[in-house]
Amino acid sequence: MSTSEQTRPGYVLRSVGTRVDAVLAFAESVLPTLRLDNGLYCFDRSFESTALRGESVRYSLMVLLGALRRAASSGAAPVDIEGLHHVIGVRRDTLGVGDLSLLLWAETRMGVRSATTTIARLEQGSRDATALARLEGMEVAWFVVGAAAATAADLPAEGLFDRAFDHLRTRRSPSSPLFRHLGRGRGRALLPNFATQIYSLLALAESARHGLRPEGVGQARALADTLLALRLPDAGWPWLYHSDRAVVVEPYEFYSVHQDAMAPMAFFALAEVTGDASYARAAAEGFDWCFGRNELGFQFYDPDHAFAHRSIRRAGRAHSANLWANAALSRLGSKARIDRGGVEVNATCRPYHLGWILEAWSGREHLDTLSPSTP
Repeated sequence: MSTSEQTRPGYVLRSVGTRVDAVLAFAESVLPTLRLDNGLYCFDRSFESTALRGESVRYSLMVLLGALRRAASSGAAPVDIEGLHHVIGVRRDTLGVGDLSLLLWAETRMGVRSATTTIARLEQGSRDATALARLEGMEVAWFVVGAAAATAADLPAEGLFDRAFDHLRTRRSPSSPLFRHLGRGRGRALLPNFATQIYSLLALAESARHGLRPEGVGQARALADTLLALRLPDAGWPWLYHSDRAVVVEPYEFYSVHQDAMAPMAFFALAEVTGDASYARAAAEGFDWCFGRNELGFQFYDPDHAFAHRSIRRAGRAHSANLWANAALSRLGSKARIDRGGVEVNATCRPYHLGWILEAWSGREHLDTLSPSTP
């Protein structure tokens, strides 16, 4: 299916007020189509079918967080918050540190007693330093954010936060502001993805905002400025980095959720704690990428099919071939890069994307400072 057949340009701008209002409304309208009969959200679905594939407690947690923020901002919950929390909660004992941290973040917002149970589970699951070293960078960042939120709410999580933040500091490269993907000496530790960087930025900013680690502001600024320096001219956020050399290893895939949700979440948080509006403007510039300011001129939101397309990636076998080749070259210390093959739209949709849109923009609609017209 061609790009022009998958979606029609400019639909969002015709539907509701500003483009942020429109995308928030779009997210609310798509989420019900991705919920399973058991109350959890699916892993994903493809553009070619309405069938829902798999289930994901993690993605359900992200939807819960976004729904809570949306409800606090607008006064109306876009999903059944209590029901969603219940079906997630019964799976609490199966969750690892990263997902428990997302749950603690949500339960702190809800003000529910079960947050203390989640804290106890996190205490137990995070005592092993070796296990913490195996966590991906984004999970470490969630650990910090969840524990920070609970500590700021006067829940018994201060020791938990100290453990989380102390471990986050071990992930920072000794030679650049970037963060490593895994604990030192483990596998692809030096080759973190954008998720590791942007959630680490969020963790630093939130820790400072709650007054728990004010010194994190400087590190957050340095990280944000480095990411901005490595961003593409179209404001696309590259995927894979070398943390110690602070270079892009492989730019693809460019994910829409990074552009319209994850980067805004972190950069807005940094703007709020520093008072520097340039970081909010940077988030808005990245949002514009989803409206066609990208190498394919593709718009990622399709209301007729209730679908948010996932990314622009290298086409076919070039997707994996370039990724592994460039990662190998980087490990060998080479500055050479392989750039072969065309690109295509990754026509899948995941529910956490919609949840994070609600989290990023609810109550922050005014921060979209760019022109509302699509290029």
